Amino acid sequence: MFNTEYGYARVRRQALEKGRAELSLDAQRHWRVDEPVAVDRERVGISPPGRCVYAQNDAYLEICNPGWATQWHAGFGNAFVLLALFVIWCWYGFALHPLLFNKVILFVLPAENYQPEAWPLLLMGWLIAFPLALGSAYLIYIWFVLGGWRTAWFGPLRGRIRFNRLTREVYVLRPDSCGGNAVFEWDRLVALLHRTPPGHRLEGRIDGCLVLYHPPFDLNDPHAKGEDAIFVGPSLLPKATYATAALWEYVRRYMQEGPTVDVIPPNAPEHFAQVPRYLPQNYFTYCGKPSGLQLGLELQLSFFDKLMHLMSQMTCSWPRFPKEWQSDSGLGEPEDKPVQTGAVMTALVYRTDYKLSPEDEVELMTHYGTEEALAEAKAKLARMRAGQA
Repeated sequence: MFNTEYGYARVRRQALEKGRAELSLDAQRHWRVDEPVAVDRERVGISPPGRCVYAQNDAYLEICNPGWATQWHAGFGNAFVLLALFVIWCWYGFALHPLLFNKVILFVLPAENYQPEAWPLLLMGWLIAFPLALGSAYLIYIWFVLGGWRTAWFGPLRGRIRFNRLTREVYVLRPDSCGGNAVFEWDRLVALLHRTPPGHRLEGRIDGCLVLYHPPFDLNDPHAKGEDAIFVGPSLLPKATYATAALWEYVRRYMQEGPTVDVIPPNAPEHFAQVPRYLPQNYFTYCGKPSGLQLGLELQLSFFDKLMHLMSQMTCSWPRFPKEWQSDSGLGEPEDKPVQTGAVMTALVYRTDYKLSPEDEVELMTHYGTEEALAEAKAKLARMRAGQA
């Protein structure tokens, strides 16, 4: 889902000033990639907020875009869309179809010849059903266009933002209506920690998220060629400044320094600021179209919410990076090589579905399994090798 990206792209197409106002660009500080973040003059720790990481390895860090946790709203909202379409259909059958074909359609019944004495029905269609149909059409427009919920259907399932340390570039997958796929130079980006700064008219009414702003190549260009924004990580509470700062600091340190420790120590202080090579699995999300069981695990959805989520998901496709980008730096894609690329949640799901090789299972359980699971994986590998001998 790409409500946030779609909203920004739509207003920016209307006017550059509107796009910049959407980002609150002039009302907040711009954090450079070489500048440690401080909130209320205090350095922050580093931490992804929840399950938002697809994969992390020595070459790239890949993170999702906002909106995944609320995509089930798309299925729920479409029930009201169907109701609105039914109102429009009733108006057509009562008021318009008789004028065009001299027949009346009563709700879903077959058309009947229009009789002159049925003029009260025609009048009711124009006086009552027509205003309702206009209102219904406007509600559909609000839902799909102004609200951006059209992006939850028949398009890419989720956004993918890949930060590559080797190429010093950021690769973004998103629909054409939201700016399209793009590649950005890391060193030109600046971080915006507030979607709505204090005192903004929409403060507290829209979700927050980390925004990476790419300024135009020429500041004097009236068309602002190159100006863009990347919306990174999950949706956050509107005033979750610390969480946004912690995510940015994690990404920033990964790109500037890379992993510096194998694991986060159990007694790590609150402001621990080193990127672990083996990030705990509770920060990872599945890279692909998840099952209903996986949705329940990651998002804690009820049965009804999960059903609504799957209705939207089943119409979408999983986006893949163009091969000509070479954005994987030779490591491969998380969907294809989850263990080698550090796509931990994907690897755990593949293990459950018996899609991992014994070698990969041993590697995964070495860092993310219990002693019993590791022993079982090693025994399985030993049996396989003995059978090949």
